[in-house]
Amino acid sequence: MGGIRQVQGGRGAAPDPSAQQYRLTLPETVDGGAFRLGQDVSDRYENSGNGGDAYARSLRTKAGVYSAESGSGQLIYTGSFSGRQNPFYPKMGLLDGMEKGDSMSVAVPRRDMPGQNTDGDQLACEVLTKAEGDQELTTAVCSWADHYTQGAIVDNSPDGFGVAPEKYDLDALAKRTARIRDEVRVTVNN
Repeated sequence: MGGIRQVQGGRGAAPDPSAQQYRLTLPETVDGGAFRLGQDVSDRYENSGNGGDAYARSLRTKAGVYSAESGSGQLIYTGSFSGRQNPFYPKMGLLDGMEKGDSMSVAVPRRDMPGQNTDGDQLACEVLTKAEGDQELTTAVCSWADHYTQGAIVDNSPDGFGVAPEKYDLDALAKRTARIRDEVRVTVNN
């Protein structure tokens, strides 16, 4: 989440008065019930924007760790939203922040997934590797950004840690992220 507040840099598009406003939720299940919330970790991020500008201070966070109802799958969902338009849109602050994490390297560069976009948002995915001891763990992440929300889904499944980065199915994670985005993102009536 620090990516939203610290790594954005510069300015994005001008405000769009016609943009749909959304807020984010933290549902008990996501991906059509395939994953159940195991831990709400929103409070780890909620106050990290206190020293920033008015936009950073207005951000509210939702974050949770979800486990598959069957199998060993695990997803980490993080997102933030504001009643103010994101001045950095369409930058992908969450992905920028993850790339700058300790011992993280980009193994498969960020790729736009236009087939998963809805009106007024962008979705992109990448594969990262993290050095952990003498091992290199593979982690895939997809993120969306619209004028009011940003969110990311990290595949934290143990089965994926050993996958060669170039073999990871980013298209499948993009589709899952789009489904989850549509479940956690709620329209705000202006």
